[in-house]
Amino acid sequence: MDKKSLSIAFSICIPIYNWDVRKLILELHRQASLTNCLFEILLIDDCSASFKEENRQLQQLTQLSYIELKENIGRSRIRNLLAKTAQYPYLIFMDCDTEINNPSYLQNYLNEIPADVVVGNCQYTSVPPERVYLLRWRYGICREQRNASQRNKQPNKSFSAFNFMIQKKIFDRIQFDENLSSYGHEDTLFGWKLKKQNIRICHIDNPLIHSALDNSKDFIEKTENSVKNLWLIYQTISESEKNEFAQDNDLLKYSLWMQKRGLSDFISLIFKIFRYPLYKNLLSKHPQMFFFDLYKLGYLHQWQRTAAKVSTTGLN
Repeated sequence: MDKKSLSIAFSICIPIYNWDVRKLILELHRQASLTNCLFEILLIDDCSASFKEENRQLQQLTQLSYIELKENIGRSRIRNLLAKTAQYPYLIFMDCDTEINNPSYLQNYLNEIPADVVVGNCQYTSVPPERVYLLRWRYGICREQRNASQRNKQPNKSFSAFNFMIQKKIFDRIQFDENLSSYGHEDTLFGWKLKKQNIRICHIDNPLIHSALDNSKDFIEKTENSVKNLWLIYQTISESEKNEFAQDNDLLKYSLWMQKRGLSDFISLIFKIFRYPLYKNLLSKHPQMFFFDLYKLGYLHQWQRTAAKVSTTGLN
């Protein structure tokens, strides 16, 4: 047992929602027990409808805490609650619908201590899934599954809450914005807050496999919600920092570029005409990421106009 191991203590924080986490937790507990460090595993179930009996079996494990909430509190609040509950100085967060395929997964993070924030990222299986899940899988392969050298070029822009380690004292200062109760971009805002406080994010190749894939219709609906959230976040950014924030998000950047050139109405009209053909492609055997980008861009312009009309109506 080396001196560094004795000085390290970490909390593994996992929000659970309708997922059997037994395999994941057993492997995490095995790896954590081999580190010779102080550790705890914190599980909070966000009012799931499924797999509660299965997950309750994990309570027999040492150094593990399992809590069930009586009401669903959402992605931001539950992560904040996990951090508040944690007793150790380093927090390792991950989504519950993940798999570990690396026996050194935890040790890879511990090797980075005393880093402020470390992101391990995600990985997808190389075998395409059934057609109904193809859009989510293809998006993951093309847009999310990037190596550390690529992500470190723009570290804050590449922040993801899917799989990361952070110092508890930093998390307590930043936290996830609990005003964002619906799906999408809560990690974008978290990464922005880290950037504004000059907190360095280090990206490493320490991925978790993303096991659960949304079907294409659900993923499009979630994407629409995330676009709304992105615009909501943008509205909360101070005027002096709006441009800097937009430069860190390609969707916002291109949308505002078109807006400044008076193209919003045109883009909204084009989206209205071509929305169904784009949607049809995204549900097909060959969903195209370019069409997905166009869909998001068109939807954002449409939502901007809708939000502006509501705001104007509210003032009258």
